[in-house]
Amino acid sequence: MGISGPYSELEYLILAMVGEGINSGYGMRKEMNRMRGGRWSAESGSVYRVLRRLEKDGLLTEARRVGVPNRERTEYELTRSGEGLLHSWLTFPPDRGELAFLVDPIRTRCYFLHRLKPAERVRVVKSWLQESKQFIADLQRDLDSTMTPEPIRNMGYQNLMYLAQARHEWLRRLLAQVKPGATPQVVGACVSDE
Repeated sequence: MGISGPYSELEYLILAMVGEGINSGYGMRKEMNRMRGGRWSAESGSVYRVLRRLEKDGLLTEARRVGVPNRERTEYELTRSGEGLLHSWLTFPPDRGELAFLVDPIRTRCYFLHRLKPAERVRVVKSWLQESKQFIADLQRDLDSTMTPEPIRNMGYQNLMYLAQARHEWLRRLLAQVKPGATPQVVGACVSDE
């Protein structure tokens, strides 16, 4: 048993959750779904695969099994090595790849909006804006229900709202760009007028 690394964001997330006392696969999946917006999978297969790898690498150890026979839940705890790796992850500066991971499938579609007729571009972007507005309202309800007594953790959740609001503002600018008579290539939009 030795640390095999390198580890993914999902693996570090699971280490951190165990450190916070969210120590079963089921509990982790529930928390991950609450966190939203990650580039990791909350599917049970992913979580349990990671738990097995981290245990094999000596970063986690099985603490106990709870529940009724044949329906037991395994709970884990960090080993000394797991604590050390988690501390390193939390204190090491993010690399350029982490900062550059700004995935937005709407942005990907935007690159090809020029294929639509002008009136259809307007209709499509307006529909995106409407969905964005609803998403922000739903997200705010979720955030209100997940507030914790820990202000720093709340900032992690709030980051999702900041990103959603920034996308909404970008969509408003995109709408201005796709409207007939708009000046081509407004900064921040991805549609060029051909």
